[in-house]
Amino acid sequence: MLLLVIIINTSDFIKDIHEGDDILHIGLEVMTVFLSLWGLFILLKMIKSRVSEVSELNDKVEQAEEDLDLSHTKLKEIGKEYSRYIQKQFDAWQLTPSEKEVALVILKGLSFKEMAEVRATKEKTIRQQASAIYKKAGVTGRHEFSAWFFEDMLV
Repeated sequence: MLLLVIIINTSDFIKDIHEGDDILHIGLEVMTVFLSLWGLFILLKMIKSRVSEVSELNDKVEQAEEDLDLSHTKLKEIGKEYSRYIQKQFDAWQLTPSEKEVALVILKGLSFKEMAEVRATKEKTIRQQASAIYKKAGVTGRHEFSAWFFEDMLV
């Protein structure tokens, strides 16, 4: 749009010079053309700056996504390693396969009722298995059992 104004004003300015219009009128048109060119220059400079900023932001977003992917990969590796550690400890306590399943859902924070629903068994059975787990682990209850594993993560 600004370019169109420049072209129209320039052609009018040239026409006025050929027709011999007064100096004031020609001076105003010269000023209009000059200001329009100056505005176009400023506009192009701003566009170039914004394009550069967008490019930098895109680079930062790409780097952040790469960093996030790397973090997710590392977190998965750590999670797998910690899961193996938990399983080793379950083995050291000589938990049965059923007790291992219950122990995992205890660590996940499910209630006895929820555990019974997940395992399709009675809540009383879950309570008995939990008591056996706590005894083998040498702890007094679910909070101490969970804390036993969580404490190792804080070291």
